[in-house]
Amino acid sequence: MFGNTQKLGGGTSYWLKQDDEGRLLTVGSPEVQADEALADSDKTLTVPADTWWVVKSIWLELTTVAAAGNRQLQVDIRDDAADVVFSMRVGIVQAASLTRYYALSPHLADLAAFRDTDYLMTPFPELTLPEAWSIRLWDNKAIAAAGDNLIVQVIVESRTVLEP
Repeated sequence: MFGNTQKLGGGTSYWLKQDDEGRLLTVGSPEVQADEALADSDKTLTVPADTWWVVKSIWLELTTVAAAGNRQLQVDIRDDAADVVFSMRVGIVQAASLTRYYALSPHLADLAAFRDTDYLMTPFPELTLPEAWSIRLWDNKAIAAAGDNLIVQVIVESRTVLEP
């Protein structure tokens, strides 16, 4: 069924393709998956049931409290058994009492220093995550995990899985 237009239910047309289990996937629609809760520098976003995500970009805002120590932001992609299948770290650490902004996406420059004192770009591949997989975004040093504020916004192409 790869590349076919199918009518479902009330006549709505979907552009569909088939996964390796014979299920149909709709062409994705852009969505922002976010976690903006404060006082937490360890966030996890999980792909819902009957959905696949294609990760397009990640935006992180980290505000650190006065607790001494360098924070290191890391992104882990985990399968449905919570095994890490992909991991990457941004190239610069962040000290205490600062706010920094991080953009991760394909084709970005890999900056070796913060631009304009607070902005860092890092290349990140476009990845497809099946249902129940997750993205963990966190300070891998856990300097002040319950005090630092990590704001997370991930742009994904969300695809609905349709059983044949």
